[in-house]
Amino acid sequence: MGELLTQLRKENMQAMKAKDTVKKGVLSLVISAIALAEKESGKTLTKEEEVTYVQRELKQTREALAETPASRPDLIEETKKKIGILESYLPKQLSEEEIKAALEAIFAEKGLEMTRKNQGPVMKEMMAKYKGQTDGKTVNKVLGTMLK
Repeated sequence: MGELLTQLRKENMQAMKAKDTVKKGVLSLVISAIALAEKESGKTLTKEEEVTYVQRELKQTREALAETPASRPDLIEETKKKIGILESYLPKQLSEEEIKAALEAIFAEKGLEMTRKNQGPVMKEMMAKYKGQTDGKTVNKVLGTMLK
């Protein structure tokens, strides 16, 4: 069993005891996804692989928040709480300034011009180098402001 999975299970028990249904619900989803992936692969996942499942759940939760009608402040509040819980299991996220600096370094390192045709390779490199520390949507947004 992976390190993160062990931590999640422990905290899920604490959430049950504290009757924190929101946290229990979020953790149960992530635990199920990681446990299933381990079972299917027949091996313990690395911390990076486990983080992928937290990120996937975070992305889906953010999408749900975007689709929640403004007339449901109760749901909006609960979804924001879920996002906060999920983010607490991810490595520190890069700020837009840090992403920009990292992208500039990749362009320089690879000797590439800052043009749209180089967007794909740079994006791929950025996501591999900073896995778990940012998401594609944010990187794409920052990259879009930099390209000619």
